[in-house]
Amino acid sequence: MMNIGSTHALNGKFEVEALSVVAIQILPISAQTMDDVEKNIDQLIAWMDRAAAGFPGFDLFFSPECALNGFGPAWSKTCVDLDGSQLQRLKDKCKELKVFGVFNPLVKEIEGKKACNTAIIINDEGEIVLKYVKTNPWIPGEGTYPGWSCSVVDGPKGSKLAVIICADGDYPEIWREAAVNGANVIIRVSHYMAPWDNAWEITNKAGAYCNQTYVVGANSVGIDEAYSYFGRSMILNPDGTIICEAPLGQSWMIKADLYPQIIDKMREEGVTNNFLWTYKNRGAAHPDFAGKGADATIYKAKK
Repeated sequence: MMNIGSTHALNGKFEVEALSVVAIQILPISAQTMDDVEKNIDQLIAWMDRAAAGFPGFDLFFSPECALNGFGPAWSKTCVDLDGSQLQRLKDKCKELKVFGVFNPLVKEIEGKKACNTAIIINDEGEIVLKYVKTNPWIPGEGTYPGWSCSVVDGPKGSKLAVIICADGDYPEIWREAAVNGANVIIRVSHYMAPWDNAWEITNKAGAYCNQTYVVGANSVGIDEAYSYFGRSMILNPDGTIICEAPLGQSWMIKADLYPQIIDKMREEGVTNNFLWTYKNRGAAHPDFAGKGADATIYKAKK
């Protein structure tokens, strides 16, 4: 489960650890009330128990966008608090199972911004260690506050984790921000609907390849009040190849072992196709640049 490499091999010995990840694809209830949110959390907890039974010793659990609130008419009326009872149930479960968990609640307020489509990472001690607000809410259907940063957090087994949400993945800039900030595993939680399953695959592959990172994509399935969700949750290598993929349209669970330290070594030592280094050091092979290259200022947006 590794990429085909480049013209120059990685040299020497270095330690790696297997990061065991489990992603699920489900259909959440389109919550009308907080009771519906609780039912969605019941479903998530049941899947976490199923993952623990099927894959004992796994490290990270990933669930789709909207898994707490759904995406129905009352979506914005079922926001939760970061320190509320709903998320406490998920914190308690992560601590019980000793796993990291990735979830996507609609949060009432973060840093003074209201109605934030938020991804959180809960660590194996039951603490929220990352909060990411969706940078590119889907227009016009998603009236949430746009995010302002894409941070990275240390995860288990040498992983450095970043999360993006659904439509974010259609914009290459957010993938690159996560990678430049050090992510060696980028998690994409999605409520990506038909008929864009081909776009889902293309953008996941491009995000993995262009940023030399593992990608874990968890997507919803089923039909709600307006849309059909195709599933096809997938885990990808840094060369853009798919390690494993869930089927079309069915509730499912996929699992893979990843090796984050290899990503770090590729970026540190890679000569050919080391994109994160090369875009900051353009033309480094030319004698005028003495192996250092030109900087990346050419990529500034024109005003």
